Amino acid sequence: MSKNIKINGAVTRVMVYGFAVAALMGCALGRDVVAVKAPSADNPATGKAVRIEAVLDNRKFEAAPSSPDIPSLDDAEDNGQDSKARAIGRKRNGYGKALGDVVLPEGQTVSGLTEAALATAFKESGYIVASKGDANYDAAAPVSARINEFWAWFKPGFWSVTTSQKSEVELEGNVGPLAGKQVIKATVSESRQVVTVDDWRDIVEKGLRAITDQTKQLLAR
Repeated sequence: MSKNIKINGAVTRVMVYGFAVAALMGCALGRDVVAVKAPSADNPATGKAVRIEAVLDNRKFEAAPSSPDIPSLDDAEDNGQDSKARAIGRKRNGYGKALGDVVLPEGQTVSGLTEAALATAFKESGYIVASKGDANYDAAAPVSARINEFWAWFKPGFWSVTTSQKSEVELEGNVGPLAGKQVIKATVSESRQVVTVDDWRDIVEKGLRAITDQTKQLLAR
């Protein structure tokens, strides 16, 4: 009896894994559009004013990357600059083969989300972030950023799937501890059973929060 129970248990686990892989495969075809919310905060009442002049998306895309953490787009979908500006991840099957990609909706870009994450860091660090049209905009200390990496991916496993997101942002300015150029790097990972649209959103939002937190650490030096 005990042997039969062990066999049945093993069969059940294999069946559950099979259903998980099938679900993963079913969601992997085609392009997913995922809206993401960046960190936000109000300006403090007082503080030194800064302005974020530009956030350049400097990511390099490859047609057939050797690693899932390298940006790429599905050949069956639009591969223009607009899609690249909105691309945040690439889906894969249970064996790691690249399939459909994951992009932000029209109106959202990686540059825009990163700018919001950086602005939140400055605000939460006691700086006033001036926007174009504000009376103090021209006098505010300029800060620019270059996005070298910003990508989400997953790594299939036998019992679970690991979702990850990494970022590398190069900041330039003369604001407090930020003197000249400084590079911010952040990586977040989580284990899940099956990756859904909500999971892509969640890991990217956690990655954006990591950018905010790393920037705050830089400004607190």
